[in-house]
Amino acid sequence: MGLLASSHVSSVSDSREAAGALAKKLREDFSKEPLSTVVVYATVNHDAATVLATLTDALGEGVQVLGCSAQGIVAQGVVDEGAYSIGVMGFGGSDLRVASSVVREIATDTKKKGQELAAALLSKLGSPPKVAFLLYDPLCRADVETLLEGFAARIECPVVGGGASQPWGPMVRTYQYWNREVLGHGAIALALSGPFAAEVGVCHGTSPTGIEMTLTRADGNKLLEIDGRPALDIWKEVTGAEDDQIAHQDYTASWAVGVKPKGVDGTAPQYVIRAAFGLDLTTGAVIVQAAIPEGTKIMFHHRTVPAVTRGTIDMGNALAARLAGRRPWAALGFECLARTQAFLGQAATLKENLALQSVVAPTTPWLGLQAMGEVAPLGGKPAFHNYTYPLALLVEA
Repeated sequence: MGLLASSHVSSVSDSREAAGALAKKLREDFSKEPLSTVVVYATVNHDAATVLATLTDALGEGVQVLGCSAQGIVAQGVVDEGAYSIGVMGFGGSDLRVASSVVREIATDTKKKGQELAAALLSKLGSPPKVAFLLYDPLCRADVETLLEGFAARIECPVVGGGASQPWGPMVRTYQYWNREVLGHGAIALALSGPFAAEVGVCHGTSPTGIEMTLTRADGNKLLEIDGRPALDIWKEVTGAEDDQIAHQDYTASWAVGVKPKGVDGTAPQYVIRAAFGLDLTTGAVIVQAAIPEGTKIMFHHRTVPAVTRGTIDMGNALAARLAGRRPWAALGFECLARTQAFLGQAATLKENLALQSVVAPTTPWLGLQAMGEVAPLGGKPAFHNYTYPLALLVEA
């Protein structure tokens, strides 16, 4: 088979043992085809350095290992948000061309870093990619839209991905993985090319409140004033959080800012969603992962169970119609962590993902990251989202 993917997940708590067992399964799956790249997600309770060293030693030279930390991991028939979880997906086959790249300190010269990330992929791949995947640090206060702008200036294929994540609660730190290196404040990209097509779907999980406001003052991705008042005052009124509570996700994750996208056709979502990823009690700023221009009309959105569950079903049905009976050979998802166990609960999150898998890819190797911010196409270009579920299905041409 010229295109091959394989995915596995482990809940074993010993990092070396878990990674070693996963590497063994990948070697067995690729015994007759070359393995070129492995994507790995791991919860932060694991020793990431041990996980990466074990994988790279066991898989051998020539196999790129990349990925990031995760709140939880999705595989075929599995949603694992336990304390110790590792998920891997191997890519290979004689017809698959793969390239990967890394940049560091993405909060500095952000657009240039996006350009460098894409340029390295093109140089290594030698041909235009069919799809690219992006993983990044969502907590380093980089403007993700600026990173994507630089990336898209060099690469024109669909771009899908998400922010590295950590356990639900106060946002502390996330990690990105590059071979044996565990880093922060970075971004990792993976590009694939070959005789296949990428079918990408995306669904949202919020509903508009109906009250439109104006962003009257901003500094990049810092929202300073809404309707002439400190943005943090508005945020606290909406969420009902006190100063000593507002840093915790339980008080903010149910709310987000909806921004009307410009310059896209009527098939695009009515709003692009921005969640708070930082709050400044001194300046009254609400910090999001991507800038919103001053003067933009915004509307607060509320996360709801029907919006999450119906959106996933609708996305699955739309993708199934586009597949028209074709079977994907790999599936990669990036569901927002604010939609999953902490909101829907464990049983409902599993039910949601099993329903999606049964519709679009019931036997396909599947790897999903519960992400802190998501990347999916909008109007033909990569865009940053929150509270969404982007899904990329790779289908033989």
